[in-house]
Amino acid sequence: MWTIPNSMRLYRQVKPHPARWLSAVLLSALLAGCGGGSDTTEVIADPVNPIPPSGSSCETSDSGSNSDSCGTVLIGITDADGDFLQYQVEVVSLSLERANGARVDVLPTSNIVDFAQYVDVTELVTAATVPVGTYVRGEITLNYTDANIYIEKDGEAHAATVVDESGEAVGEVTLALTIDNRNQLVIAPGVPAMLTADFDLAASHTVNLEGAAPVAELYPVLVAEVNADAQKDFRMRGPLIEVDESEGDYRIALRPFQHKQGRLGGIDIITDSETSWEIDGETYVGATGLAALAEFEAGTVTLAMGVFNRESREFTAHSVLVGSSVPGADLDALHGHVIARAGDRLTLRGANLVRVDGEVQFNQTVEVQLGELTKVSKPRYQHEMLGLQDISVGQRIRVLGSWDAESEVFDAREGLAHLLLTRLSATAAAQSDSTLEAAALTFGGREVAMFDFAGTGVTAEQDADPAAYEVNIAGLGLGAFGMDAPLQLRGYVAPFGSAPADFNALSLTDFSDARARLLVGWAHGDEGAAEAGELGGAGVESAIASLSATGLTLSADGAFGAKHHILRGSHRTDLLALDGLPAIEPADSMFFGRGIYTIAQRGSDAGDLVFFSDFASFASELDSRLMAGAMVRRLHARGHYDDAENRFGAVALSVVLRAAEPVQ
Repeated sequence: MWTIPNSMRLYRQVKPHPARWLSAVLLSALLAGCGGGSDTTEVIADPVNPIPPSGSSCETSDSGSNSDSCGTVLIGITDADGDFLQYQVEVVSLSLERANGARVDVLPTSNIVDFAQYVDVTELVTAATVPVGTYVRGEITLNYTDANIYIEKDGEAHAATVVDESGEAVGEVTLALTIDNRNQLVIAPGVPAMLTADFDLAASHTVNLEGAAPVAELYPVLVAEVNADAQKDFRMRGPLIEVDESEGDYRIALRPFQHKQGRLGGIDIITDSETSWEIDGETYVGATGLAALAEFEAGTVTLAMGVFNRESREFTAHSVLVGSSVPGADLDALHGHVIARAGDRLTLRGANLVRVDGEVQFNQTVEVQLGELTKVSKPRYQHEMLGLQDISVGQRIRVLGSWDAESEVFDAREGLAHLLLTRLSATAAAQSDSTLEAAALTFGGREVAMFDFAGTGVTAEQDADPAAYEVNIAGLGLGAFGMDAPLQLRGYVAPFGSAPADFNALSLTDFSDARARLLVGWAHGDEGAAEAGELGGAGVESAIASLSATGLTLSADGAFGAKHHILRGSHRTDLLALDGLPAIEPADSMFFGRGIYTIAQRGSDAGDLVFFSDFASFASELDSRLMAGAMVRRLHARGHYDDAENRFGAVALSVVLRAAEPVQ
């Protein structure tokens, strides 16, 4: 075991596998207040009777625990923006360990999880009862043997192979961690702790799109935050336990993903006067929905979307589905973006199909047949009276009905259609108090070139034009945007045949002032590796021009590979098009809170991956390795990019090194 001063010590275990080396995982725990700073599955093991945490008398149950020796840890799974259409891999187990060596399995059943579905949402997967105490290390096991991974190439979905550095297919990998004693996971009785695991797909892979099929080299980066400031909605699924109308809440037994059995801990879900409900296809708002839920028997399936309050450690639902309105309960469910519409026939792109029997399928495109009996609703706006015309091109939807495998048509003629909040990336062009004209780039990360806007306008001449996409921003109280400002909008596409306007925005973010990703790869002068996306590139000695306790700058002399960009949503800025390369600074010099800084060095006796919670220690260690001859292969940062000052504030930064080749 090697020593890391002022850092998190991390060790790695790899199950028997032909590969010589597989990168480790970063799993850090940040205490509340420290700041800083993405759904399909099938059951692998029967979780009817969940395995109690090993080595303790604490047992996960519907009622939780009143014992002074037990507490609750809530586990959520999410994902940062990535390049994958589907990333379905088996999560075999997740466990935590105290300083005395006592270990508890907080996710004891094996699950197939599609991480690509968690860009916009966090799935609450368990409310595990565990012994009180301070947890100092943990372990997660992933199995890629039967993984289903798709990436988009030239507008089409292609199955991708995940490999290690030597090009061997990845199998089962166990990744372990030691938590920095300054940032620990503390479990106390009656005070649930939230641990949110973010599998950053973009940082975890180098993708080669050349050849017959895409290949993704794996370097898993999993960042877990304790009681973090949640920015995404939580999805909470499970059978009903009881309703308490006097308290305005109800309790469920957690049953995540598409599980048909199992009870992974009980949680209370608070509702209020704004909570929207859909129960067996009927809509309600506020207390009337809770009263309707109270009429149902225990065991009725539910699904809630809501927020987690870090201070009170409570969940509040803004929308709830019950009974046959829950996707995959009594009806098959299909989720995707509408890319074309002809009459009552829709074409969905990137469609995820969930069958009533729990089977999950990914489909490039699916035809959906609507009918006069199709009920249309918005889960968060049940007071709106909607019809078939409210479903238009670009809209993200979920339809419930029946899948005909022979005709490959989804029949929703007597089913339900839910309009879901839609994410639009665009660049600003012109603006008035109520209207924004923009160039639409993507809907939910999908290029506008694949969308057919025929029929969206009042007349053919008024059909939506992605080059001059008209957005209704009335009531948002926004300031002026600069020409070509990178924007992300959330809202709903205007009804089919009603444009203009083309899109009704509920929120708008100027990416000039929002989160960004910096991706750089070096190919060591290897033209083939550069064209292929750095796969196989050895790295360079001259990648970093300056390095100090306050930041670093990259060298313009470095042999960049295919990736040298700043990404803000779907907006891509080429570093080589800037007047100069941006300065990269630690988060705590530009933000409140802490950062996560990582060095990974392949072929090093010092260990595969080391973690630092302060930039000065990170810089010192990186400098010593560079002085010893290590070469920089990849750099990935998340944070904020300031265009005016050309600087990048890194909330998370990882540098992948390769040890110098031995002298022959």
